[in-house]
Amino acid sequence: MHSLVGRLADVDVGCADSGVLRAAVGELRRLRSWVDGREVLLARLIADVSSFPEKSLSEAGQTSLRAAEQVLHRASTLELVPQLEVSLDAGRLSGGHVDVFTRVLRQLEPATRSRLIDAAPRLVVIGEHVGVDEFGRTVRAEARRLECDSAGLDRLERQRRAIRLHSWTDRDSGMRHWSAVWDPQTAVRLEARLEAQVEALFHDRQPEGCPSDLLEKQSYLRARALLAMLDGNGVRLGRPEIVVVVDHTTTNTEPVVDWGLDVELPQRILDDLYPTAVVHTVVVRNGTVIDAPGDLDLGRTTRLANRNQRRALRALYATCAIPGCCVRYGRTKLHHVIWWRHGGRTDLENLLPVCEKHHHSIHNDAWLVSLGPNRELSITLPDGQIMTTGPPKRSAA
Repeated sequence: MHSLVGRLADVDVGCADSGVLRAAVGELRRLRSWVDGREVLLARLIADVSSFPEKSLSEAGQTSLRAAEQVLHRASTLELVPQLEVSLDAGRLSGGHVDVFTRVLRQLEPATRSRLIDAAPRLVVIGEHVGVDEFGRTVRAEARRLECDSAGLDRLERQRRAIRLHSWTDRDSGMRHWSAVWDPQTAVRLEARLEAQVEALFHDRQPEGCPSDLLEKQSYLRARALLAMLDGNGVRLGRPEIVVVVDHTTTNTEPVVDWGLDVELPQRILDDLYPTAVVHTVVVRNGTVIDAPGDLDLGRTTRLANRNQRRALRALYATCAIPGCCVRYGRTKLHHVIWWRHGGRTDLENLLPVCEKHHHSIHNDAWLVSLGPNRELSITLPDGQIMTTGPPKRSAA
């Protein structure tokens, strides 16, 4: 660690070598992981000599009691899963990885929790090569797999019992915070309502006080949409919408049902929704839409994409099209690959779903985007780096 800190200190503030800077960021990650590990060790020692270790930790580190509790939770998890502690001390995992594992463990029944701990060595190896978000998805997927011996309805009932709504006041800002956990069926309803509200209220205008930061803007608009719903000013929603994706590039014999959210619902619940839903079928092959309802090519008649085009592209993309971006499709914009002001057409082959952040990068940070015949994506960054992907593969919920 001494030599690592020395190498970081030696990085020239004027350095323009991308390789050197990337290596320094990697070493900084290792240093943070080591610090996280030492913090856990000290927390254990304080817990042995203090009757109120959370308070002792928060005072010594000048942090909140909540932050101190999180460190103690890390310590408990590392005692249960020593492989996590070895990787943390070696700088191959971060405290964030441990926190993800902790949260999943706390949500499981005792029998499933023990089975997940048994699976930890394999999960830790994966976690050493991926970021916190991807590790979280991996651990949650493994937990779901371990729970699959229970019937789907039993699991949904447990999820319904696990819903929570927490609130607290930030003493510095005076702002009230909410944090909620919903079962998948409830989440489908809430997310659909919120997205419809945002689209209806703010499609072509921004409310007063809207932040300029793209991520903060989306959070602000969703909060305003929720207030409109609470005040009774929300839009009336029609029947729920289902997109059935028939993918001819796979060996699937059954169509894929896409509810637009990355959640799992028991088949019985889905069956109950069918009679009241509007069903749209989209046929795809190797990254392209072969058949979909409605007019998909609007040419130069309008700059804005229609609902038929959004449905068709939802059959191809679960998230923002930029590699590694996890923003769900429902929160993306349809970008003209050949820009509208450059003569681009509002045709399906010229539209690409991108989130607010990456839409800003394309228009303001000189990102160059192109699509191949099967929607192979190529992105040229200002520094000359090129990112490419193959045809999109849609894994529907």
